[in-house]
Amino acid sequence: MNKSTVIIAFIICLLCFGCKTISKTNIIVDSNDASRSIKTIAVMHFNDQLLPKKGVTGTLVKTISTANAGEMLASIMSRELSGLGIYEVRSRTDIAKIINKSKANEKELVERRDYDRLGKLLDVDSVVIGKILEFKLSSSLIYERGTVSFVAECIDTKNGNILWTIDVNESAAYEDEIELAGKAMRTAIEKLKKELR
Repeated sequence: MNKSTVIIAFIICLLCFGCKTISKTNIIVDSNDASRSIKTIAVMHFNDQLLPKKGVTGTLVKTISTANAGEMLASIMSRELSGLGIYEVRSRTDIAKIINKSKANEKELVERRDYDRLGKLLDVDSVVIGKILEFKLSSSLIYERGTVSFVAECIDTKNGNILWTIDVNESAAYEDEIELAGKAMRTAIEKLKKELR
């Protein structure tokens, strides 16, 4: 098989399989009425440790890992939750100021699952703890695909119960990962709103 045949086969595969959109959003809401009493919420920095540390990888198809994806998704979720009208949402800026002033470490508090301390420190009833599984853009000369995958849990700071969970897996051709993350989060929060009613 010569080099041009391999390249043509590669292009055909990209065009045939690369354009498929993957869209999966699961919402699980605790049926316990205690979740209805939650009024204040803080979205914590999403854990992005599973993402590759290298910026660009690959030869024919280059994959770009987005720096600071954890903060980006936390900010997007905070903005979308604010639009719900159900919760009073602490801004990411306020969270950073409070944590810095107290000389605490947000990442450590989240990793230790110290929800009670987070609740008292931020003066909120609940916190959203998220983990990013994928957040990348893959591209070649003729093809581009954004991929976003994450899980977020809203946790009652008083008892540690999970009030709701959002599980998102989105991948679409010709969309960058940041634009895709915004759309995926909007869709997830709209579904959440219906489930909370």
